[in-house]
Amino acid sequence: MEQTSHGQEDFTLMPHKLSWKKLLSPERVPRSASSGSGPSESATVGTGDIKKPDVSQDARTPFEQDYDRIVFSPPFRRLARKTQVHPMASNDHIHNRLTHSIEVSSVGRSFAGRVAELAHRRSDLTADDFPKLPWILQSACLIHDLGNPPFGHAGEEVIRDWTNEHSEWLFPEARFTSSEEREKCRLDWLNFEGNAQGFRLAARRDNPMPGYLRLTYASLSSAIKYPWPSFDPRATEKRKHNVYSSEFELFEIMSAELGLTSADGRWCRHPLSFLTEAADDICYRIIDPEDAVEMGICSHDQVHELFLRIARKPDYHWMSLSQLRGQAIASLMDQFWEVFENDFDALMNGERMVDLKSSLHDECQEQLEEVSRMYDSIFGHRKKIATELGAYHVLDRILKAMIKTAQSIHDANTYDDIHFLSKRTLELTWKQPYVEKNLAKPYSWWLSQVMDFVSGMTDDYATRLSREIWGLSSDGM
Repeated sequence: MEQTSHGQEDFTLMPHKLSWKKLLSPERVPRSASSGSGPSESATVGTGDIKKPDVSQDARTPFEQDYDRIVFSPPFRRLARKTQVHPMASNDHIHNRLTHSIEVSSVGRSFAGRVAELAHRRSDLTADDFPKLPWILQSACLIHDLGNPPFGHAGEEVIRDWTNEHSEWLFPEARFTSSEEREKCRLDWLNFEGNAQGFRLAARRDNPMPGYLRLTYASLSSAIKYPWPSFDPRATEKRKHNVYSSEFELFEIMSAELGLTSADGRWCRHPLSFLTEAADDICYRIIDPEDAVEMGICSHDQVHELFLRIARKPDYHWMSLSQLRGQAIASLMDQFWEVFENDFDALMNGERMVDLKSSLHDECQEQLEEVSRMYDSIFGHRKKIATELGAYHVLDRILKAMIKTAQSIHDANTYDDIHFLSKRTLELTWKQPYVEKNLAKPYSWWLSQVMDFVSGMTDDYATRLSREIWGLSSDGM
């Protein structure tokens, strides 16, 4: 597939000039947005009323508020019990999604000073905007894995495969108001994506139950790598997207506010999103091999030599692995930054969509390819494979029980009409008051609630809940 000088795939994008005056918008999802499955806050749907807080005494900037909302949120806290690479690791030194996200945010923050100087010199960023950048980049990095399901990327694959296998039962035409609603909901599930689930959690605020955050547009967009919805052909082709149909209207409002919607109707990437993505790429390519040494999967000497080459410090054999890790991260930051700086005009014209990694020089590409070859050993580790095989049975049992419950709720006129076993499942999940407040919601809304719940589970909780549901089930689900 041909690429242009900016890494674009087989077509030339129309330039669309971006402005930092819009890109750093502190706006959040409007409370008056559309109702139903869209981003509305007009209805009370949780266990308590949503009230607009009094911010008159709050000395924090909107971007500082974003950061604080994230670190105090239940979805972020639960990342501590979610797999990064090694599921349910008993070794306390191994990374989980929480420690990984914190480290990514540290790298992201370190890029902020460089962005400030470059954007001030070559575009319309003002000195008054400099303090905003570290908070925005940190927040974007902290939420980049927020929507990932239990059991890591294996969990994503399980949900997609399970949906494909149960599609006819999951999406009966009679439960939807239109064929369009059904098809979009079906594609949300078939193309389940942790990135899109994370955007849903971070953008919405109409429901306190799952822990929606309603972050600023600047922070949200700085975490978006794939600016298209689940029903866009690219979502199926690339198996990547950042927006479910339920958040598409919200996404369009945000993109317009930030000036990311071009004249030809496409959505550009926020320039800071490339650095959020780079921070993630840098961290997991350095940290995963280090974890592999701790797990006994790769040898210390093998990874030590690799870090020497990545750090471009061939004579620093005396350094410990942890010291070299810091040197390797710094080296990769410099090389990713070189691509960002060289392509800055294209980024500010909305002409680049692919990651910075694809434009790194050959030597660095070769080193990252060596890390990729290590993944054959890391992902082929027997304990990891066994846990991921078990993940299918765990999620299969939970999904079946919760979809049955969602269908029973949809069929009910009152809480008492809900099937007995579904009520018992509800006692383990949403509870009666929550269901009663939302009984009239459409089936598609309840399917989104199922996904919020399932993707929000930790590895340990999913395993425990699966066992509890097994004990409640009469048909050996």
